[in-house]
Amino acid sequence: MKTKSKTIIIAVFLIIPLILFLSSYMGFRSQKINNEHLESFKNNLMTTVQQKSHFDMKNITPFEWDRMYIIRPYTSRTEMHEKVGTKWTTADTYIGYLIFDKTWFGEHPLDDDIFQKLVFVKDNKVVLDVTLNRGDADFTQINSPVINDNVLFDIDKTDGRNIIKISKQ
Repeated sequence: MKTKSKTIIIAVFLIIPLILFLSSYMGFRSQKINNEHLESFKNNLMTTVQQKSHFDMKNITPFEWDRMYIIRPYTSRTEMHEKVGTKWTTADTYIGYLIFDKTWFGEHPLDDDIFQKLVFVKDNKVVLDVTLNRGDADFTQINSPVINDNVLFDIDKTDGRNIIKISKQ
């Protein structure tokens, strides 16, 4: 009888961590976005900002989206998730997710005035998360979310800065 009790106790101590691990890993898999359009979007945006005085975001996004959120400097990861209404991660690995998304190491990814994020959402799922230097293009004057409905942006190049504003046209 004692051997059976020991076996059950050992089984419980093995099963509970396995269940916790699987639950955490499934959370990672469900929140992971591939950010496959990151480089092409950044290239399109930088080229547009350098060459034009206004633009339509739909013309430079090589993906479908319905809402764009501007995340300002010093916004915590928790606040980002609340603002957008969903959780996501750009971590490539489960270990990276555990270290940088689930601990205090990753709670403040925008820890300087120069950083901002644009987060694009389609059907309540994040399709692109891009961190930008505000010196390249500053979207922080815009209240978000921005709905993808023929929204035009003006680029104010005063003082060598590229401040992006919603067009009044």
